[in-house]
Amino acid sequence: MKKALCPVCHSEGQNVLALTVKHLVREALRDTVNEMATYHLCLNPHCPVVYFDAFGKTLKKEDLKVPVWYKDGASPKYICYCSRVTEEEIRSAIHQGAKTLEDIQRMTGAGSKGSCLTENPSGRCCHREIAKILEKARRASPQSQ
Repeated sequence: MKKALCPVCHSEGQNVLALTVKHLVREALRDTVNEMATYHLCLNPHCPVVYFDAFGKTLKKEDLKVPVWYKDGASPKYICYCSRVTEEEIRSAIHQGAKTLEDIQRMTGAGSKGSCLTENPSGRCCHREIAKILEKARRASPQSQ
């Protein structure tokens, strides 16, 4: 199967449902989203493209209603879009003693609403991103394990 490459930076894309794209683009662009198309999320943090399709149509950061957490300049940097929990809030919870995903959920509400398909630009749950932040914190502070 051929890999989907961003037409701007040529990075490999991650599949995203048209439903996700349609919910996150600005209102003025909503009718341009083809519900039958396969969309891809450009994973390059430096590329202005967020979504692209097989025909080379792109939607850029400014075309979305929300900032994309891993893209350059994202502010706020949401990790959990459903509960609007930022990376800073998750790091703060870790600093306050959170050691597990369950701790993060209890302290911040992150990862507890389940509207990921229409709220998160990846269309996926934030648990994996929270786990990455927890792991990075563990590596940075091995004495707290």
